Amino acid sequence: MSKNATITLWVIVIIVLVGGGIWWWMASQSQSPSQYGYGNTTTPTATTTTNPSQTGGTTAAATSSDDSDTAINQDMTNANTQMSGLSSDSASVNQGLNDQPVQQQSF
Repeated sequence: MSKNATITLWVIVIIVLVGGGIWWWMASQSQSPSQYGYGNTTTPTATTTTNPSQTGGTTAAATSSDDSDTAINQDMTNANTQMSGLSSDSASVNQGLNDQPVQQQSF
């Protein structure tokens, strides 16, 4: 084999080994399906989440398969609250990025 072919072959072998190692590591890190709710025989319940930027404090997110109008309206209210918090945070970041340097006085 020529020198270029040997180098190319080694590069391919290294790529395959690294790819296989990453695949094996990710496969070993995956969680069992029961942790995601697959095959879960219990009834799902609503969870409570707290977001410091929300003015309302705690909101309940519907995690069950409740598709009633009330549940949908509650989910939309939660989404709107989070979006307004995101908008406020974005405005704060923009203001911080647009700050002008101030001349410092020396005493």
